[in-house]
Amino acid sequence: GHAGTVPMNMRHDALTAASEMALAIERIGRAHETVVATVGRFQAFPGAVNVIPGEVRFSLDTRAPDDALREKIITMIEGECKAIAARRHLSLRIEPLSSAKATPMASHMIAGLSDAIGRRQITPRLLPSGAGHDAMAMATLCPAGMMFVRCRGGISHSPLESMTESDCDTAVEVLLDFVRHFDPKR
Repeated sequence: GHAGTVPMNMRHDALTAASEMALAIERIGRAHETVVATVGRFQAFPGAVNVIPGEVRFSLDTRAPDDALREKIITMIEGECKAIAARRHLSLRIEPLSSAKATPMASHMIAGLSDAIGRRQITPRLLPSGAGHDAMAMATLCPAGMMFVRCRGGISHSPLESMTESDCDTAVEVLLDFVRHFDPKR
């Protein structure tokens, strides 16, 4: 409908409904410490300044350290989105695009990297990573582990990503130390 002629109490605005859904997704994600839930793309149709949006498409990327938790979160999100759509008298269609299983890193690789970091007088910080790395593919072939190097401001996957030369040197030293002490039987 036209933005100037449809009264507010008669609107079925897909964009405001989708916005409410995005906020619900954020709330659910924030309520679970090891979960991330991201709406990364948002498109309103027809996209005209003076037309109430009749359709919205948005993406949802949900990650968790284990598949059962991720499925639980997705079920919660779907339930909340369905409730919002019903309350606003709108239809909702959910189309899964892809799904990747959680990929735990090998405990002996984590231990070896932690030991190598410790030998540099640095306290290792173990953290879950929801990032899809080559390690996910490698873990299907062999034991895998990951080491992250801090970036200024925590910025990654951006042209602004930057690390100090000292941190880079330390990372190389840790990897060399890890290789020197690697015990595949560990």
